[in-house]
Amino acid sequence: MPRTLVKRALRYSLIVVGVGVMAWTLHSLGPRQVLDIALQADPFWLLLSGVAVFGRFLIWGIKWSLMLRRKEPVPYSLSLRILAAGSFVNLTTPTAKLAGGVLRAALLRRRRKWGWASAYGWALADQVTNVLGNTLFAAVLVIALAPSLPTGGVLLATIGVAAIGLLIFIGWARGWVWERIGRPAIHDRLVAWIPARLRSKDSDRHTDGLIRELFRPLLFEGGPWRSYVIDLLWAAAAFTSLCLANALVFRALGIEAPLLALAAAVCLGYVVGVVIGVWGGIGVTEAALTAFYVQIGVDEGAAAAAALLHRALFYTVVCGWGGYSLLREGRPSVVEELADEKGSNDPSHPG
Repeated sequence: MPRTLVKRALRYSLIVVGVGVMAWTLHSLGPRQVLDIALQADPFWLLLSGVAVFGRFLIWGIKWSLMLRRKEPVPYSLSLRILAAGSFVNLTTPTAKLAGGVLRAALLRRRRKWGWASAYGWALADQVTNVLGNTLFAAVLVIALAPSLPTGGVLLATIGVAAIGLLIFIGWARGWVWERIGRPAIHDRLVAWIPARLRSKDSDRHTDGLIRELFRPLLFEGGPWRSYVIDLLWAAAAFTSLCLANALVFRALGIEAPLLALAAAVCLGYVVGVVIGVWGGIGVTEAALTAFYVQIGVDEGAAAAAALLHRALFYTVVCGWGGYSLLREGRPSVVEELADEKGSNDPSHPG
């Protein structure tokens, strides 16, 4: 069976599983019970929760705009629209979630006249530092949560400290990796993994220095430490807004939950959603959030209602703002460019 067919089957299977788990959860609790709980939510606190979700993208936009400034100044409003358009694609397409990064690269390339490798490199650097920043937030969270646990606190704190140590090691290793990928033998080996159509989009249609151009934003730009730490702190701050949004949903429902435990549940829920969602796991985040809310002592019906309300607000912000941004920035030229890419003889792509 061709690999592309296997990947497609896996993605759609995960969609079915994710939606199925959420449907089974609702059915076992009684949809009416979950709906009744959700309808009791205070609209004022729900509105504030939606603002917090929107705030996450505002902070994220600051982060990416500051990153792009290392190459050249890019207007904050443009950075926001490109982020929103990419998030819309990630959320609404049953394909690999890396598709949003490809779209962001296409928009940057069109608006700023950058090469494909450079444009995709800045999108990739943002995605990687987001993951590392979320890891930093989770590490600090588990260290803070550890003393309040009756058992397992020492182990949890050790994991948190180890995670921070890993982030420090990654920061140090950036320079070492940057030096190695410049060597011709290593460079040529890595180029073989770059899809042909990405290579052909770059200036002069050659691969000399392509790997360095692709990884320069992540490994070199901004110096060895200062920019790395700043990027991770901005990413952690952006993710904190999602935790705040969840806490406000619980406030809207009148549910009492320990703040640190709730933040930990949100972290774990989104980690599961991101890891499985990379392959198209629609519904996975909702099911994971519900399960982790229950683990911190929230009633099952209230947990399902809180997870669905939070994700409904998230979808509303991303689909509304992201859809508008895609229409404004992505049509017609970028969408046509991507469609032209799909017609290439080479079936592989950066995502």
